[in-house]
Amino acid sequence: MKARPVGLTIVATLMAVTAIGTLLFWVTFFADLEAQRTGYFASQSNSWFAWELSFPLADGWMSLTALLAAVGLWRMRPLGLFFALVSSGAMVFLGLMDALFFLQNGLYAPINAEVAVEMVIHIWTVAFGLTAMVTVWRHRYALLPAQTI
Repeated sequence: MKARPVGLTIVATLMAVTAIGTLLFWVTFFADLEAQRTGYFASQSNSWFAWELSFPLADGWMSLTALLAAVGLWRMRPLGLFFALVSSGAMVFLGLMDALFFLQNGLYAPINAEVAVEMVIHIWTVAFGLTAMVTVWRHRYALLPAQTI
């Protein structure tokens, strides 16, 4: 078995953490749906709740591909490269879509605990998505069989 580069170990670990964190976010969100429907962001934007409800399926896809990437990268398999690129692209897309909605609707100010959590999520998904994409691409030859290079 090939030695796993440190960068791929870090990305694999953070892909798994991101997938689990996303799952926990949605469990918490749906655990008290009425609080979400009447909470801070819903009071700031009439469309926020409907907007937020459009994310679970896409976040599920991102989480599934992140978990597959984590396993593939950990095992140094070519599918790790594939799923890492798919998942990191999904992260960037989802983070940018969410950030743009927040910017267009003035939801980043004033900053409170809920806003800070969303800011961290948006920054994480875009920054980690881009970093993971670059990292796995730099190490792609370690993941691909020699005859395909």
